[in-house]
Amino acid sequence: MYKHTAEAFVPVQHALQVTQKVCARNGDYCRSIGTTGVDRLLDFGDARAVLRPTDQGLHFRIDAQDTITFYGIRTLLVGSLCAVAEFSGEHVKWHPAGSVPFGVM
Repeated sequence: MYKHTAEAFVPVQHALQVTQKVCARNGDYCRSIGTTGVDRLLDFGDARAVLRPTDQGLHFRIDAQDTITFYGIRTLLVGSLCAVAEFSGEHVKWHPAGSVPFGVM
């Protein structure tokens, strides 16, 4: 079980393409990148990130064992998002995540 878990939602257009670009930019930092349905799972070893594109935007979930890794991945993902989409990064609101990714959608 991960100690640090949070989720965020960012309204972006063309979320599926944005997800693919974010994953491509971060592939060198991950052990692997997997796909389940539309979800993309970035495995960092002692942490992971799940990106779920929807018609409204992009959902992020980060699970990590330690604080430094958690904030590092969070910074990496938001920075990548700012580089590939029309998004300033200012309005990302992270909130504690439950045991089920993205709750009930």
